[in-house]
Formats: sequence, C-alpha cells, structure tokens
Amino acid sequence: MKRRHRLQDSAAFARIRRSGRCRRGQHLVLCCLANHLPHSRFGFVVSKRVGNAVTRNRVKRRLRAIFHTQMNQVLSGYDIVVICRPRVAQLTYGDLERACLRLVFRLSLNSPSAAIADSASRS
Repeated sequence: MKRRHRLQDSAAFARIRRSGRCRRGQHLVLCCLANHLPHSRFGFVVSKRVGNAVTRNRVKRRLRAIFHTQMNQVLSGYDIVVICRPRVAQLTYGDLERACLRLVFRLSLNSPSAAIADSASRS
C-alpha cells in the first residue's frame, strides 16, 4: 500500500474514533470519516491482546493486502481505521477478507461500480 494511502498520525486515529461512524463485527471494528482528498487512507490497530509481534504483524500485512487488492471497491475520500479484536489472528485470509468487505458494505463505503460488477459476477 502506498504511503499516501496510510494513516500514521495518532491524532488522526483519535479524530476518526471520536467523530467518525463505526460498525462493529465479530472480529473487527471499522471507523470512517470523510477526509476531502481524492483517495482513501487506511490505518490499522492491532493490540497486544491479538498475540505476539509476529502474529500482530501478520494480521496487519493481511489487512494491508486486503485493502490494497479491494481498493476499487471502497469509495474514495475517506479515512478508515480498522481495529482488530483478539480472535482475529485465528481467521484465514478469506474469512478476514469477507469480514472486512462486510463492514465496508455496512458503512456504505462500497463503490456503486463495484456493487454492479459483484452482482454481475454472481449471476
């Protein structure tokens, strides 16, 4: 994921958590806030309750890969923070991807063109 698509400032994380919309799932929490930029930015929070450093880094790598490959399905112009719950390390890549996309849909952040392409591929 390119640097311009990453959130790294702790003040930005706090602002999104405080003022943004949040949806909670069984394994993840997604918070979003409009950023008025032509692209979306992503930040990931993986606490020590998830596991040791190797496990936390594996979870973050998977999340970055998911949002990098699914970038065309997420609306532009939002800051998105993904907060991991402790059992997220037990998920397979496919389950983690489905959990992320489900929360993106619940926040209404999926792009209309991606929804049309997704419905066409299912028929």
